[in-house]
Amino acid sequence: MSLRAMPFEDEDEQRRLSVFHLVGLAAGGVIGSGWMLGANEAFSKAGSDAWLAWLFGGLLMLLIAGVMVELGTAAPKTGGLIFLPLQSSGALVATVAAAGLWLVYAINLASEAVAMTKGLSAWKVHGLLDTSDTLTAQGWCYALVFMAAISAVNLVAPRIFFRINSWLTVLKVVVPVLTVVLLIAAGFDHQSGLAASEHSTGKGAAAALTAVVGSGVIYAYVGFQGPLDFAGNVKRRGIGEAARLRWAVFGTIIGSMVLYIALQIVFTRYHDAEWSTANMGSSPYAHFASAAGLFWLGVLLRVNGVVSPMGAGLVFAHALTREVAALSRAHLTHRGLQTARKASLKRRYDVYWLVLVVDFFVAGIALWAVGGSWSTLVAVTGVLTLVVYAVPAVALVSLRAHLPGHSPRRRDTPEILARASFALIALILYGAGWSPLWRGMVALAVGCALLLCLPSVARLLPAFGRIYDAKVHVTLFRDWRTSPAAQAALWLIGQLTVLVLLTLLLGDSPLRFHHRVLGGFLAVASALVCFEGLVRASRRHMVDIPPMLPAPGPVAVVAPPVSAVTE
Repeated sequence: MSLRAMPFEDEDEQRRLSVFHLVGLAAGGVIGSGWMLGANEAFSKAGSDAWLAWLFGGLLMLLIAGVMVELGTAAPKTGGLIFLPLQSSGALVATVAAAGLWLVYAINLASEAVAMTKGLSAWKVHGLLDTSDTLTAQGWCYALVFMAAISAVNLVAPRIFFRINSWLTVLKVVVPVLTVVLLIAAGFDHQSGLAASEHSTGKGAAAALTAVVGSGVIYAYVGFQGPLDFAGNVKRRGIGEAARLRWAVFGTIIGSMVLYIALQIVFTRYHDAEWSTANMGSSPYAHFASAAGLFWLGVLLRVNGVVSPMGAGLVFAHALTREVAALSRAHLTHRGLQTARKASLKRRYDVYWLVLVVDFFVAGIALWAVGGSWSTLVAVTGVLTLVVYAVPAVALVSLRAHLPGHSPRRRDTPEILARASFALIALILYGAGWSPLWRGMVALAVGCALLLCLPSVARLLPAFGRIYDAKVHVTLFRDWRTSPAAQAALWLIGQLTVLVLLTLLLGDSPLRFHHRVLGGFLAVASALVCFEGLVRASRRHMVDIPPMLPAPGPVAVVAPPVSAVTE
């Protein structure tokens, strides 16, 4: 059922964002370091067919975004990526989504800081990277400073933050567009020093599919969900909140897909094998611009090599505070992190700085775990992102009967798209290969273990319990035979386990092509079976605990009591 209550809003949802601010969040999150560093990674995996990786990734993101926007506009809620799965499937599935989302946003802080450090190396600041393109001790110091700077900017008042971010996004969009136009034009100028490289062969669509996760393609598209993180803060007058969300999300994905494909084509055309990644620094396009005699563009690209990753890091760090607030309101983490934000440059009244501090330490641990490697960070982020993006499909179909405009007599387009996106995500995860998949799953398991076990630890240790207060949900697994919430979580965990086993046995092994195709078929088939199991368990959960959903339109909604929605 949908709750329409008194005209009262969550204090965190009183600020209203325009299309300009929403596009700033979406494009600001998408256009970061991925377009500068991902082209060479994609080319190394797929050759001249690398542009297909950006096409496949963009089409997948459009499909996923269609599901997420449908859910976000039908039940607009700030922090909805956690709140809505909680309503549909219970606390355990929401915890899996929350652990993945928290890690994606925290790891992004580390990856963007590494990208900023690599960008600084293009200014002839030596000693930041070693021969394997990972951070040295000096590079670590710079990366930590950049992480602290991104966190500090998020402490300013939201009104100031959105202005800073929106205008930073304008710069981040203009620079790559100028790069494509001017470098393509320079290629037709015979007086230019920019010459096309020798034709390189492509490695086929299968290699491009592998590059979608492993080379940072998914990472480059991540961020379009920024407006959906603030779905409860969208302006309602004029064209309405749903239209503003669609313009921001779909416009950003389509625009970035065209831009990324064009940038990859430019890279493939002018790439020269004698220019190693280390010589290129953070942006090969700066070298292309210098070769073409466009020295001012080269300088602008080097500046953008630091500014663009920082802008993306700002968006992710800011969005994380809202998702953690939703997590805290559901008592899935410390309850003291849900305070609505009232900020100014002079005084602070909220506790979101604690989220930023935790984010900083999680990012630092992730950076240490991968040895300061940007490519490993983005591969892990790609896996975790796809897991998080799969959950809204389950929430949409499960909640469909409770959302406006649903007809129980037919299976409508959003439900079909939801099943298709869930299956395609499974296929992409299988095609990603063993190396990124096992790292991503280990990170997800650690995150889930912490969120589920820390409340039990707090009960056993009173001293820890005084600083950490969250509800114990892990005990739901004891009653898995009768608990729909536990059954839903087991279906999701089972699907992830099947994907890991298929990738281990069939994904990366030197088998025949038809064996790998069989693995892909089994990945899709298992995803469809698990999806239906997840939906059935979620619907049984909602029979026991009816969902309390925000309704779209001018009437705001009171958030339900936490005790009523956290079984």
